[in-house]
Amino acid sequence: MAATSQTLVVPDELRGIAMADFLRRSFPAVSHLALRGLLAEGRVRVNGSPVLADRRLRGGDVVQAESTGLRSAPASAPVRLALPVLYESDAALVIDKPAGQVTVPDRSGTEAGIHGELAGLRPNADLRIVHRLDRDTTGCLLLAKGLEGARHFDRAFRDHAVKKSYLALVLGELRGKRMVEAPIGADPARAGKMAIVRGAAGKNALTEIEPERRFGGFTLVRLRPHTGRTHQLRVHLASIGHPIAGDVDYGGPRLLLSQIKRDYKQRVGVVERPLLERMFLHAAEIVFPELTGDTSSVAAPLPPALTLVLDKLDRFAPARRQACD
Repeated sequence: MAATSQTLVVPDELRGIAMADFLRRSFPAVSHLALRGLLAEGRVRVNGSPVLADRRLRGGDVVQAESTGLRSAPASAPVRLALPVLYESDAALVIDKPAGQVTVPDRSGTEAGIHGELAGLRPNADLRIVHRLDRDTTGCLLLAKGLEGARHFDRAFRDHAVKKSYLALVLGELRGKRMVEAPIGADPARAGKMAIVRGAAGKNALTEIEPERRFGGFTLVRLRPHTGRTHQLRVHLASIGHPIAGDVDYGGPRLLLSQIKRDYKQRVGVVERPLLERMFLHAAEIVFPELTGDTSSVAAPLPPALTLVLDKLDRFAPARRQACD
């Protein structure tokens, strides 16, 4: 059977784009491996001649690609890895929550979240969720074993006997430890979001903020919430003009390499992807009383995606970075 081809004309605004980038842009559903194969086998031509992946195109160039080789990337369901266990006792289990999962089922019922994986995590433990983390927050999530454990930790949270600390990368350069005390309630203008709300509708909220490392335009901070309001850390940081990087719901900027790398060169026709596709917020440590009366302290390592961001800041924004007092 004769090969069929697709013909494309390069628009003027994409002049200078690399051949490989033009193909990925033109055929987003095709695997990168298949596109590389077409180029390597000479089945992509520009103005009638075979080209290499790094060929720069001009406005008006005619690109012909054999469509028989354009196989779509195989569709597959996302693979869920077993939830990492950081700590376990007779009454408690602490997992390292991944990004992208809700803690409990959402209102639509389409996502079971962490709750839907508990039965498979410890089939005979009757695991119960006693607090929550936002969808994109990673790190320490405490689970109770059985009704007695759930009641114990419920009391511990009410009595403020559970201590948590978070790491966040925020916009701007903070200096000195501070406390933010401002009431939080439902945002009257945005469903599902929270805001600083005065009066009876707002609930008291207190957050301790301590800078750990400063970079050019950003600060890595440690957060210790003294209350447990929904979106408390995000709202409090935004309220003082230092929103969490990547937290677009509360004014946080998208993290782009072009923002911190002085000699960054934008590739023609390629949209720059953020260094991080979510907000930089990590539940780093949790300290809680056991049923036995002992105190347990559990820490979660910073995920690779967040470590990569800090590495980039270290490399490209070191001039203004200082250790924080």
